[in-house]
Amino acid sequence: MSPGDSAKESKPALPQGYRQGLVTAITVFLGFTLSFLRFWNFESPGEWTRSGVISACIVAAGIVVQLLALYRALDLLDDEPARYTATVRYFFVGIVVAVLGVVISTIVA
Repeated sequence: MSPGDSAKESKPALPQGYRQGLVTAITVFLGFTLSFLRFWNFESPGEWTRSGVISACIVAAGIVVQLLALYRALDLLDDEPARYTATVRYFFVGIVVAVLGVVISTIVA
């Protein structure tokens, strides 16, 4: 085994603080999304409509994807750059889906 082989085997790790920042970002967005859903579903007056149920389901799907991203971010395997990149993509998709649901609920209401 030559010295060059050990360099090929060791993968670059994420810089210190990346995972912590991602976990913080996920929890902040997840908190806002859950707070919006709680207010809109339980405290906002009015009757439910079909389009309202659809937009609530879209927001709920965004929450599920954000929870998946949080689970992945807390996993020890997320120190690998490729997995970390995928987790960031999951998080971004979760945000986009939740924002889409919020926009639809705003238009419907």
